[in-house]
Amino acid sequence: MKPSLEDERRALLEQIEASRAVYRRMLSGEPGDVHARSMSGPAQRGIASGGMQGRSPPVQWMMEHPLWVAGGVALLVLAAPRLLGAGRHAAQKRRENKRRARQRREQEPGGTARALVTAAMLLLRDPARMRMAARVAGSAWQWLQQRRRPPKTITTVTPTARVTTRVH
Repeated sequence: MKPSLEDERRALLEQIEASRAVYRRMLSGEPGDVHARSMSGPAQRGIASGGMQGRSPPVQWMMEHPLWVAGGVALLVLAAPRLLGAGRHAAQKRRENKRRARQRREQEPGGTARALVTAAMLLLRDPARMRMAARVAGSAWQWLQQRRRPPKTITTVTPTARVTTRVH
């Protein structure tokens, strides 16, 4: 004859209570085997008795330090995609970035001049060197501007009818 649903429900509730008691004892570190009879199998009996004699040292350490284990698993979950490099996708992204950088370099004018200016700026971080470089650049600019202008001539007439011409 089949057991009634009410009997099955009571049996399940007793098993749940027994396993809760075992887990409570495990977490609090209390020895005892009050509910060992209700559980079956060697692993459950070992847990119920509070002893971990038959377990390897790494498993014993994991049972004693559950927070460290949880932290390690969380770290693995977070770091695994980065450590694996996301495979093909990462390689494709690197190739695409290199191609874009090459295109930018080819399209931008003044690559050599820009590199020289950047090197000069890095070398001239010192304020005194920067002032000296500004003076040199200003002098060079003035010299270039004077070379580009046509010469000025100034003619002056004096009362004695002398004409003088000056070139600047």
